Amino acid sequence: MPAPQTPAAAPHAPVPSAGEAIGGGDVVLLVEDDLATRNWLAGLLSSGPDAVSVVCFGTAADALVWLVGHRPDIVLIDLGLPDRPGTDVIRAAATRWPDCDILVITIFGDEAHVVAALEAGANGYLLKDSSLDNIREHLAYLRLGGSPMTPRIARLLIRRHRDTRLPVGESGLMPLDMSFAPAVPVVELPGDLSQREHEVLTGIAKGFSYAEVASALNVTTNTVRSHIKSIYLKLSVNSRSEAVYEFNQRQALRGKPPLV
Repeated sequence: MPAPQTPAAAPHAPVPSAGEAIGGGDVVLLVEDDLATRNWLAGLLSSGPDAVSVVCFGTAADALVWLVGHRPDIVLIDLGLPDRPGTDVIRAAATRWPDCDILVITIFGDEAHVVAALEAGANGYLLKDSSLDNIREHLAYLRLGGSPMTPRIARLLIRRHRDTRLPVGESGLMPLDMSFAPAVPVVELPGDLSQREHEVLTGIAKGFSYAEVASALNVTTNTVRSHIKSIYLKLSVNSRSEAVYEFNQRQALRGKPPLV
């Protein structure tokens, strides 16, 4: 879906072919059907001192095929794709590669599109009518665990949270399914995750950033990071995806339900 105004082409930027990686560094999967916008973003991101490797597609189908055998660090995606909703790609990327960060760039600013994208696994949401010249800064913030949001989208989510908030104890669900409590109370054994660690890992497995998990659990981001370090140590892993996999393996051996 094209942006309201097509940005000027990045100087000396290579024009990528579909599925061809250009640049170096982190791998960014760029899914955008508007050719001018796609080429501009690819050129901007693949050049300069903070260049990344950009793989471009104009359809959801091509991106889904690529995701089967390739792991992106970042997915940069439009929602209005010509063949399938962008949320199909978001969901596939978040499921197959839980460690990747997903940023939506679209013209759709309504609640239905925003909530659908975030529930599918997106970590951030930017509107094309806002300036994309600082897209590098948005991606850097994303990689640090942040959730880049156009201010209008952030305000929409705050309003939605206020409108849908229920009294404490009336429901176990928070807006956007940010309930991290296990379905069955955790019985802690030596070396097991604590109840709080279980909640933190559940939040991370659902694709929420450290800051979002901290907000949902009413703790600081540093507290979440401390829990993550403890989880990694107990499970003998080094990443979020490894932690989720190892935890679910242990649950299966005990005949208990998986994390997510």
